[in-house]
Amino acid sequence: MTAPTGQPNPTGPLSWPSDLQDSTPLPFNVWRVMHQVNGQRDAMEVARLARVSLPEVLDAVTQAGRWSGRAAQREQPVTEQALKEIQQCLMVVVGPMGEFMVDDALEDLGEDSVTLSQLLGHLATQLGESRVQAFVRQLRARGIA
Repeated sequence: MTAPTGQPNPTGPLSWPSDLQDSTPLPFNVWRVMHQVNGQRDAMEVARLARVSLPEVLDAVTQAGRWSGRAAQREQPVTEQALKEIQQCLMVVVGPMGEFMVDDALEDLGEDSVTLSQLLGHLATQLGESRVQAFVRQLRARGIA
């Protein structure tokens, strides 16, 4: 479940990345291009139908791969390594209390296999808006979100 490397082939038919689903959230500019990708149209035809340039089509397909990879990552059960990284991110934002916030969140969720999305969502509800933004920046810097 990794994002595609390099650019898609502009001369052959374009296909969706293997882990992209209809339910994967995409930015509008990516969605409007991917809506035209059907495994039969080449990049020029997709560009014409989506009313964008060829480079925009190629970029949208690459971005769709990244978005689908992130979505798949968020639905995986949280690993011990991810828990440590999340605690470290929280500690940067809220101080030493961050370590306990993760433990409390896991207890509140009460599930054996909590997904990354569930855990991060629960933690975000406990932070103010400015701290959520700082937390997300920390997560992104570590490749978690």
